[in-house]
Amino acid sequence: MTFSQLNYVLEVSRCGSINKAASKLFVSQSSLSNSIQELEKELDITIFIRSTKGIELTPEGSEFLSYIRPLIEQEKQIKSLYANKNSKPCLRLSVSTQRYPFAVKAFTDLLNASNHPKFEVRIKETGIYQIIEDVYNNDSSIGVIFISRESEKFIHKNLATKNITFTPIKKINPRVYLSNEHPLAGKEKIHFNQLIDYPYAVFDHGQGKNLYYTEEINLAGFKIPEKLIFVHDRASMYNIVRHTNAFSIGSGILNEGYFEDGIISVPVECNSDDVMQLGWIKLNNRKLSEEEIQYIKYLEESLADEI
Repeated sequence: MTFSQLNYVLEVSRCGSINKAASKLFVSQSSLSNSIQELEKELDITIFIRSTKGIELTPEGSEFLSYIRPLIEQEKQIKSLYANKNSKPCLRLSVSTQRYPFAVKAFTDLLNASNHPKFEVRIKETGIYQIIEDVYNNDSSIGVIFISRESEKFIHKNLATKNITFTPIKKINPRVYLSNEHPLAGKEKIHFNQLIDYPYAVFDHGQGKNLYYTEEINLAGFKIPEKLIFVHDRASMYNIVRHTNAFSIGSGILNEGYFEDGIISVPVECNSDDVMQLGWIKLNNRKLSEEEIQYIKYLEESLADEI
């Protein structure tokens, strides 16, 4: 199977005729027909039904076409990308991160500081499990996660098996996120016992995932409230915490302009071991680009902001 054969199939399906497709492709009708027949024989499928009335796709031919269209588009993009070797390089960055506003701030800081004429960048907010998978599969060059004392051995072992390194940036004592109108909003510190009657909003890490992949730090002595709200995205979390008496637990870093107005963070009374170690991951054998190094610099600056 070759890209030429795939393009032949696509053009014949567009034209509805071997003759018309051959003319557009500047190949002989017999050559085009033989090439498609060889492909059908190789894959043991019938792509087209040929008759005196013309040519049409079979059901399996339609299915085959749905698979090859993305491949052909990617081929075009690759050819276009490297067609002009004298063109200026494109800024490329792909980040997977837990639902942290400071990771988004670092991302926008990089974009605002860039003078590249073109760029292709991506940021994805998801859970720890998926972040590790994204980095392992090269879907993301950098992952932003936290590791706790409780999850440290498990996460590091998992990273080692995937040839991934965790680089810590900052250790933070967890804080409670709540509305500035919450009954506990005026407290200088909040004890676990004071939270037990309020709804606890947590990010849904998916059924079947190991508890070490949870988004919130597991605090020693913290009894999980009976009222639980499972949330998937950061915007929903902000709205729920802002407009109800629910609370959440996290780093407490409130970068100005990157957090919902009306939400505050208050220190938790916890053990000294209950620390969130924030940092980033990458494949061991992957060399960071200038843009990726710059992103990490902005990430460090975002984490340095006052809480």
